[in-house]
Amino acid sequence: MKELLISLGYSEEDYELFKNNYALSNYKEETLKEKIIKNYEFLVSVGYTKEEVIKITKSLPPIYSYSIEKIKQKIEDIIALGYTKEEVIKMTKSLPQIYGYSKENMKQKIEDMIALGYTEEEVIKMTKSFTSIYSLSKKNIKQKIEDMIALGYTKEEVIKMTKSLPTIYGLSIENMKQKIDFYDSIGLHELLVVDAKQLMQSTVLSYARYMFYKDKGITIDMNNYRKLFINNKSFEKAYGITKEELLKKYDYNKYIEKKEFGGLK
Repeated sequence: MKELLISLGYSEEDYELFKNNYALSNYKEETLKEKIIKNYEFLVSVGYTKEEVIKITKSLPPIYSYSIEKIKQKIEDIIALGYTKEEVIKMTKSLPQIYGYSKENMKQKIEDMIALGYTEEEVIKMTKSFTSIYSLSKKNIKQKIEDMIALGYTKEEVIKMTKSLPTIYGLSIENMKQKIDFYDSIGLHELLVVDAKQLMQSTVLSYARYMFYKDKGITIDMNNYRKLFINNKSFEKAYGITKEELLKKYDYNKYIEKKEFGGLK
């Protein structure tokens, strides 16, 4: 068994992972070897690289207990929900656990999202880019919406923001609050409704750039906010300062410390 797994590209530590998995432990070794070889080859044949198969099966070892017919059916079931085969391959690389979800479970999640204010087409689009929505409970999704409303947005604005950037549902509320508090403090509260994708940039970098522009006499507002988000190479070329130098000169953590201890208002 160990020799087979290593020959397929797994490590000795991975062998222990499969050896101790409950779903696989009831098989006789020869039977399990045969299933591993067949499923490994099948997954490669449908569009995964060998490296991707290793990653997927390490995340979801029970997939080696599935029949090939079951895996085929799961792919067909997901396609029937509104995805292409290529999209299913991409989504399952991102969230292998989808192979363990029932078709009914996935349909219910789509219906839950529709009930919250999205269209079916919007849910399909969102889950293509952030498949982990399928792993979140309805309760957790509703709580994130409520948390965002508590930070000063309407439900309609939260829906708009999450359509633009579905990964909001994967961010902690602490992370969100830090970013929103900063943008609020510089008068850019509506930025995240207009251009939610900018939430992906760290507050540390946004603060450093904002202070850099401020020292240059440049006021950042909703008309020129994109200056905060140009890529690092372009920023360095335009202003002659590297990201590392910028972050050192304008230290966000020191700013927060001063603010918390009353040094800033």
